[in-house]
Amino acid sequence: MADNNDFPAQGGQGAFGVGMSRRRALQSLTSAGLGLAAAPWLSRMAWADEAGGQPSGPGGLPLARPDHPVTLPLYEDPIKSGLKPETGGTFTVFNYADYLDKKLLDEFGKKYKVKTLLTTFSDMDQAITRLATRAVDVDVTELTPDRLDQAVAGKLLKPINHSYLPNLKNNVWPQLHSPFYDVGSRYTVPYTVYTTGIGWRSDKVGEDIAKLDNPWSIFWKAQQYKGMAGLINSPREALGLAMLYRHFYGLNTEDPKRLDQALADLKALMPICSPKVNNTEYQTLAQGSSWLHQAWSGDLLTGAMYYLPKGTSSKVLRYWTAPKGKAPIQNDCWAISSTTKKPVLAHLWLNFLLEEKVAYSNFVNFTGYQPPINSIDTEALVNKGLIPEQLHTAVIKPDDLGPTSLQYMTLTSKGQALWQNAYSRFISGT
Repeated sequence: MADNNDFPAQGGQGAFGVGMSRRRALQSLTSAGLGLAAAPWLSRMAWADEAGGQPSGPGGLPLARPDHPVTLPLYEDPIKSGLKPETGGTFTVFNYADYLDKKLLDEFGKKYKVKTLLTTFSDMDQAITRLATRAVDVDVTELTPDRLDQAVAGKLLKPINHSYLPNLKNNVWPQLHSPFYDVGSRYTVPYTVYTTGIGWRSDKVGEDIAKLDNPWSIFWKAQQYKGMAGLINSPREALGLAMLYRHFYGLNTEDPKRLDQALADLKALMPICSPKVNNTEYQTLAQGSSWLHQAWSGDLLTGAMYYLPKGTSSKVLRYWTAPKGKAPIQNDCWAISSTTKKPVLAHLWLNFLLEEKVAYSNFVNFTGYQPPINSIDTEALVNKGLIPEQLHTAVIKPDDLGPTSLQYMTLTSKGQALWQNAYSRFISGT
């Protein structure tokens, strides 16, 4: 299912690995430059609104934060209610590779009498660029909230008519009926939720990381795990780890001094544990080729469900994350492409993914990433052994979201450049 290739970084100290697979296949944002060149509006981000002083993003849209909800503008009216779904032709879904059970896509096509096609992207920069340049002709797209304002400002999405989406209100956690980044769910519905923390092999790592005074510090004390440690290949996540290590929780900061300190702390890891930088921790931890890795919660569940070698107990996998407001929590979304020729069917696709049985099947039979669906009782899944008891720490509850949650969100152009440049220097070793 996954491409597990690691590629050496250019120059610098030691060897970094860059894995390209699944939804986690984020890159060092070199592709962001291509996206900005191809679509200049992507970088048109104002530092602050003169009237209110509120930082703004693409197209002058306010920057959403958990404690600062934003209602996105409508550039066209939603489709009318009561229309019949389109039939015939091909319905195209745009998503990360291996982040959707193809069987469910086939089921949807059979139900509505259309051919279905999955078109993939490797990271969100590539997705936005391909949508903006019309390099792809798709009906629906997977999206992350921190890129939503770019997509809306670029008029890459169609607004939603909620009459086609009863499952949103009926089945989804109330906290995501009208999320802070898209008040009124004008453009998106939620897909999965996940936290950022630390994954490790308890049969290889001697410390009980969860009991350390500062668990994030384990990477700076990991001399004995040199070459077997890893970081998520993402500017926000990697630099964010260094900030959390310093007990700094302003993960949307644009303070150059904070970024310089985070970069220095990441560079300090090279002689200590020589971490690999990739997004294959769901596989490498399960298979024992890494012992300690910054990880998303869904990776540990995926590893336990699908990647453990025969005879290896799931009890060796561990996951820790900090309490609410002290560690990142995110969710992914689905939206309707502005280029769709099947807008009714696109609405029905969003609703289909929020059906209880569909969301459950996609979770436990394929992705390992938890959907925010009311009827999915994760405690019951733990009791049944489907989720190993020691990985209950990877389970997310509705109350983990809210105004005091910690979430990576859109930055101004100044801030984005600071984060990208710092991460590029880390990867290159300069």
